[in-house]
Amino acid sequence: MNTKEFETIVEKAINVAPDWLKDDINSIVQKEKDIRISNVISKLYNQYSFNLTHIFASMHRDVEWSNISRERLTFIDNNLDLIDYMVKALKKSS
Repeated sequence: MNTKEFETIVEKAINVAPDWLKDDINSIVQKEKDIRISNVISKLYNQYSFNLTHIFASMHRDVEWSNISRERLTFIDNNLDLIDYMVKALKKSS
């Protein structure tokens, strides 16, 4: 696989990435223009790991947020390279 094919595959992967991930990464990068990728991943983890949203959801006996956050954390864990390329693309375009 040459560089051009790899870039095409990365662009396609970014295009089919979930909207929630694109929105979250975009908002994080817009707030801090010169942010490192490790900080972006840390902020994503903090956003979906156990927090007040989980507590309020459990008070209302709503398990949906727990399931959503678990799925999103799993997606983040499995796609760290994709997040890296998304952040680089956002920095390049701005």
